[in-house]
Amino acid sequence: MHEDKRLVSILSRYPDDHLLKRARVTYGKIKLSMENPTIGSGAPPRMMNAIIAGFNIVANNLALLVLPIVIDLYLWLGPQVSIQKVLTPMIDETVRLLQQINSPELAGQMSVISDIWNEILANFNLIGAIRTLPIGVPSLMSAVRSEATPFGPATLFQVPNLTTGFAIWLVVIAIGFLAGCLYFSLLARATSETRTGFELMGFLSKTGMALALTLGLLIGLLILLVPGLMLVSVIALISPGMGDFALLFAGFLLIWMLLPLIFTPHAIFSLKFGLVASAMTSVRLVRHFLPGTGMFLIITLIIARGMDVLWQVPPASSWMTLVGILGHAFIYTAVFAASFVYFRGGIRWMVENSTAARPQEIKT
Repeated sequence: MHEDKRLVSILSRYPDDHLLKRARVTYGKIKLSMENPTIGSGAPPRMMNAIIAGFNIVANNLALLVLPIVIDLYLWLGPQVSIQKVLTPMIDETVRLLQQINSPELAGQMSVISDIWNEILANFNLIGAIRTLPIGVPSLMSAVRSEATPFGPATLFQVPNLTTGFAIWLVVIAIGFLAGCLYFSLLARATSETRTGFELMGFLSKTGMALALTLGLLIGLLILLVPGLMLVSVIALISPGMGDFALLFAGFLLIWMLLPLIFTPHAIFSLKFGLVASAMTSVRLVRHFLPGTGMFLIITLIIARGMDVLWQVPPASSWMTLVGILGHAFIYTAVFAASFVYFRGGIRWMVENSTAARPQEIKT
């Protein structure tokens, strides 16, 4: 007879990490079974095992596909909102002023910029902002505005003014963010070794931490990007070639800074951590498993984005787009599930291989 082990908390001390001395890692109920010898084996997370497990989890839990499918169906067949009518006069006026104060050579370039912006606005759907980052529901149809559907021309509403457009944008962002938190919460439960019921207060707490993470990343990016872009612009004025190199270097530097935080949402929705502890856990996990973590992220990105090329082949006016929506939802959900499996495997490995780890029963 085998009994379920109660919730376990492990206080782990890592002498090589001065950012966080102790990490409280909660597994949940772990099945101690002879039929599951991998638990407690001390094996580090394996890329292919995590990817295969992610696809199997989604195949056995097709309800995980509901949110991405519903959102894409609305973006495809539902009414669309455009801000082209409001912003086009403002862009034209700005370009006209820039043409007056610049040389004739630069004035010609301003016309090209105006054409680019008009093309962007013509294909922009304000409802597409429902795809929020870093926590959100993956969407195939959020990037572009479809002009036609299998039922005929798409319904399009022009925003009358900026205030209305901003209000709609805030509502769409809020809906997308809440849907993203629910999506990540469902993935965390589906990839857990213990099935627990939905707890509203716990979900709201995790949503608050996710909001703080999103705002923190946004503020951090603004602090880094504003002076960074100004520096790149100065370098480009001196030497266009050096400007391109500086922009490329800045991009790699930004990725290098953000990569260690990639698993912070996973820690928030999978473990009973605070925001800082979740971020530090992500940093520690990425550091422990480089370059394996980098390879895992690259392979999953290639799988997801590579299949997008196939899903985007049918025009929006064809019913074959529905196949693309279903395929996109399955692939991306499987990739996200694989990332949760990889994260849980990494956490387990770090805890089991910590020389200072000691189990302590949680009082309920």
